[in-house]
Amino acid sequence: MDASPVLVFAWSVFVGVVFSSVGAAGGILAGVGHISIFGIQQANSVKLMNQILTLVSTLISVPSYWRQKRLIVVLSILLGVGSVAGALVGSSLSYKLLADLKGYKPLFGVFTLMVAVKILYDTLIAKNKEDMQRVEKRIKGSKGSDLKTLEVSPKAVSFEFLGEVYTFNPISPLLAGFLVAIVSSALGVGGGFLLVPFMVSVLKVPMFLVPGTSALSILITMVVSAGNYLSMGAQIDLKMISIEIAGVVVGSFVGPHLSKVLREKKLRILLGIILLYIGIGYTFGGWIKEVLGVRII
Repeated sequence: MDASPVLVFAWSVFVGVVFSSVGAAGGILAGVGHISIFGIQQANSVKLMNQILTLVSTLISVPSYWRQKRLIVVLSILLGVGSVAGALVGSSLSYKLLADLKGYKPLFGVFTLMVAVKILYDTLIAKNKEDMQRVEKRIKGSKGSDLKTLEVSPKAVSFEFLGEVYTFNPISPLLAGFLVAIVSSALGVGGGFLLVPFMVSVLKVPMFLVPGTSALSILITMVVSAGNYLSMGAQIDLKMISIEIAGVVVGSFVGPHLSKVLREKKLRILLGIILLYIGIGYTFGGWIKEVLGVRII
C-alpha cells in the first residue's frame, strides 16, 4: 500500500457516510478512491475491494432495516437467488474481458453517469421522498410498519403493508436479480441503482420497504461475486482493505447522525454533482484531454 493510511481511512469514512445516509453510490465512490486516489492498476482488484466494502456496509444496514420491519424477506430471497447465477456469470466474464483498467474505467464511468442522473432526478423531480415521509407518519400513528407475508407460491407472492395488499409474480424478481447481478458483479458495484426502480415501478413495492429489501439481496450478490473473484485469483491489499473496512464501519454509524444535522436533499444534490463530474471524466476524459488539452480526472 503506497497511499497514506490516514487518507485511506478518511476516504473510507466518507464512503461509509454516503452508504448509510444517502443509500446510494457507496460502491462507486469506493471505486473512485481505488482508481484515482490510491492508484490501484488492476481492475479485478478494484472490483473485488469495492464489493468487499459494499458487503460490509450491507452487513451493518440489514439488521437495522430488519428491526424497523422495512424488509420484505421473501422478495429479497427471490432477488438473491436469481442473483447467484448472475453474479457468477458477470464476475467470470468481467474477470477475463475487463481485466485491463483501460477497458474497465470507461464502462465504470458510464454507470457512474447513470447513477448521477438517477440521484439528481430522484432528489429534484421524483415524489418518492414525499411518499416515504407520509408512510413514516402513518407508521408513527400505528403499532409499527405492520408488514405481513400473506402468500408464497410458484404463481404469486403477496404481502400486506399498512392495510394494503401487494401481489407480484415470483418469476420477475428472479429474472431481475439475475440481470442486475450480471451488471453489478461485472462492474464491482452494489446494483441498488437498478433494483430500486424495478421494485418501485414494476413490482409496485412501497418505497419505504425498498432500501432494506434491496440491501439484503445485494448482500447475497456480493458474497457470491466477491467469492468468485477471489477463487479466480483477484488480489487484494490486506492492509488497505483492513483500514477501509474500519473506515466504512465508522462512517456507517456516523452517517445517520450526520444526516440529522445536514439536510439530506443537499447531500444528495452534492453527491449527484460529484458523480456527474466523475462520470464525465471517466467516460470522456481522454477525448476532452485530446481535444481541449484539459485533464478532468
